Amino acid sequence: MASLSLAKVSFFLLVIILVFHSSPSAARRKFGITSVYQFGDSLADAGNAIRLPNVSLLLSTSKLPYGETFFNKPTGRASDGRIINDFIVSALNLPFLNAYLNKGTSFHQGANFAVSGATALNNTFWAAQNVNLRPWNKYLDAQLDWFKSHLQSTCGSNCGQHLKNSLVILGEFGGVDYFNCFFSNKQEPEIRRYVPLVIAEITRGIRDVIKLGATRILVPGVYPFGCLPVYLTSFAVPTATAYNPLGCLRNLNAFSSYHNTELKIALKSLQSEFPNVRIVYGDYYGALMTVLRWATIFGFNRNTLLSACCGGGGGRYNYGKPCGSDGATTCPNPSRYVNWDGIHLTDAAHHLMSNIILNDVLPKFVHNNVEDAGVLMSSY
Repeated sequence: MASLSLAKVSFFLLVIILVFHSSPSAARRKFGITSVYQFGDSLADAGNAIRLPNVSLLLSTSKLPYGETFFNKPTGRASDGRIINDFIVSALNLPFLNAYLNKGTSFHQGANFAVSGATALNNTFWAAQNVNLRPWNKYLDAQLDWFKSHLQSTCGSNCGQHLKNSLVILGEFGGVDYFNCFFSNKQEPEIRRYVPLVIAEITRGIRDVIKLGATRILVPGVYPFGCLPVYLTSFAVPTATAYNPLGCLRNLNAFSSYHNTELKIALKSLQSEFPNVRIVYGDYYGALMTVLRWATIFGFNRNTLLSACCGGGGGRYNYGKPCGSDGATTCPNPSRYVNWDGIHLTDAAHHLMSNIILNDVLPKFVHNNVEDAGVLMSSY
């Protein structure tokens, strides 16, 4: 990083600024996307989990300080403000997606089916592996059932045409599957054996939305787990070489990279099978690593780079007491933090990551040659 010239750094920052400040209406005309459908877990949930029966009281996302920065109230998003899909739809000049369970709101320009705690693989599978789950788990297939029901009630026999002008964001998925495994005391060699099964379930979900008529599908990879306070706190080791120069756990980041590599291979195969559908990998891992590498330039506090803004319990990573619980505290300026609650990120971090992701993926949805617009890993 030190060898990069100031000119290169300045150019990189200029690209991000231009992406953010480009005309949203022009972007919408260019990409022809008139609606967005989001699936996923807590990284994408905009309020479904807190609307499930008997769940709201169990989730801190239903109360402040969640939502304090942008919405000035809790919305069910696991952040102090907006999440990545909020920035994606804004770039397309579309309104924020309403949670599917938020009945009585408009779904004219898409819907959000993501649910906090959602896995790719179903409850029966994970129960057989003795892996702990959220009791309300709305795994990928359950979210797809919601989607099919929604389409039937909104566009009926015309759904194929409607979906041609839509963007489907399928995920990220896998993050909760692996989290549940790691925190059910499963060892990494066993968890790695589940990766192909998770990828196969994601692939099956992609096939489902293609059959329904989707022609543009964004499939995000998982975050670098070794950079998240929840993992850094729970799996700390005394060996300095176990950590990379940023302070992230190398083995956990390698695990995330393994999932993402296998996902890209699967997406490349799907792209060949469906040449008239644009299937694009979303490099959420690379976007977060970029934000961490250039944290001080982006205005983040280097001293708390891997610490949670909201939480407590002491320790380097400020992860112990859950954000929103009794005794938990919130940092005075979340925009100086990358991490919000030990697992999820701040509005400021999501903002920067979204700009990087949009710059990478949106051109692939308008490329004249679908094969050239295939699955690529960002070099960020």
